[in-house]
Amino acid sequence: MTAGNPKGARLAFTERVGGVLVAPRSTMARLAAGEARASDVMWLVVARVVAGELDQFARAWSMVRQIGVGFGAQQMLATFTVVLPDVCGILVAGMVLSFFVPKTTRAFDLAAYAWIPYLATMVIGALYFTARGYPPSVRASNIVTAVGVAWAVVTWTVGMLAARRSA
Repeated sequence: MTAGNPKGARLAFTERVGGVLVAPRSTMARLAAGEARASDVMWLVVARVVAGELDQFARAWSMVRQIGVGFGAQQMLATFTVVLPDVCGILVAGMVLSFFVPKTTRAFDLAAYAWIPYLATMVIGALYFTARGYPPSVRASNIVTAVGVAWAVVTWTVGMLAARRSA
C-alpha cells in the first residue's frame, strides 16, 4: 500500500510509475498481481521521444512543408528510431522474464516497468549536464548509462521475484 492509496484501491498512474522508483518491492508485487497497464510505459516512451527529440520533430515538420510528405514522414520515422534500443531492451527483458516465470502473463508489462528507473537515470543525467552547460564526456555518459542499467536490472529482478510469488 502506498501513501494516499487506501488498501484495496487500484494504483493510479503516478503511483504505478513513481512506485517503481521509490517502493519497487510493493509496487512490483501489485503490478505482478494484475495492476500493470501497458499504456503507462507507452506514454513514457512517447514522452521520452518528444522531450528528447522535439527539435527533430520540428525539422521534420518543416521538411513536410518544404519538400513533401514522403520525406517528412521518413524524417519522423528516423526520429522514432532513437527509442529502438529501449524498446528492444524491454522486449528482451520480457522474454527472459517469461523463461524464469513461465506461468505469468505479465512478463512484458513487468519488464516495461523495470525500464522506468533507466529512463529516470537518463533524464536526471541529461538535466544535470544541461544545467552545467556542457555535454557529458564519453566516460560520464557511460557511467550514467551503467547506473541506469544497474538500477533497471535490480528492479527487473524484484519484478521477477514478485511474479514468481504471484504465479
